[in-house]
Amino acid sequence: MNYLFLLFSGLLVTACGGGTSNAPSAPLPHVDIYPLLELRILVIGQSISSNCNGHIYGPVENVFQIAKDGSVKPASDPFEWADCGNGSMWMPLGKKLIESGVARKVIFMPIGMGGTKVEDWQRGGAAFGKLNNAIALIQKQGVSFDLALWHQGSSNAGTDKMVYTDRLTTMLDYVNSKISINRWIIAVHSRCGTTYDRNIELAQIMMGNMPELKRYIGPNNNLLGNEYRFDDCHLNYLGQEKMASMWFDSIKAALK
Repeated sequence: MNYLFLLFSGLLVTACGGGTSNAPSAPLPHVDIYPLLELRILVIGQSISSNCNGHIYGPVENVFQIAKDGSVKPASDPFEWADCGNGSMWMPLGKKLIESGVARKVIFMPIGMGGTKVEDWQRGGAAFGKLNNAIALIQKQGVSFDLALWHQGSSNAGTDKMVYTDRLTTMLDYVNSKISINRWIIAVHSRCGTTYDRNIELAQIMMGNMPELKRYIGPNNNLLGNEYRFDDCHLNYLGQEKMASMWFDSIKAALK
């Protein structure tokens, strides 16, 4: 009974946004006690992660976003922090997470920036200011994230595999030092138009297979052909739905 009381109390604290950014994040519940009361998801990456896709989704019940003023408000495309004004894959992903019974409430914070290289998210990079603005708001609000999704890579075509790995590790470690994230999920993404880089793909696969560091493999965007894209790179409606399903499968696997 004591265990059940502690478990229930912990879930209530999570649902209310309790805790500070300096506190270690508690392990997510095992799949057997779904649905989660709340699932908070940070998204970092380049344009495909940041509302640069074809189809614009409206609101979905119980899918929210962390707005630029720190409030939690109903989500719809485009997200407030997004770099583009078009569509995402996060609205259909949120819908799948709720309808499948994984979570009762899903909160996204996508802060991606189009065309960014991994080093742009490091000190001195083009996206570092945006990252730090988001971190400052997260710290002020005392928010912790159950998941952080990394969806970037094609802009780094031609980068050595170990260089990419080192830079991504530095970025993940920096974010982890500032805010509480329970698990990272690393997408495979090194294709855009005629660009495809196998070394970046291998680096992302390696980085996503480190459960001991709470890093898990995400969906492979490279597998989507041009029938899923409107410009040989960014996703159309079919691609957004497909990527949402792939992200859903990756999240389910990471939560086990």
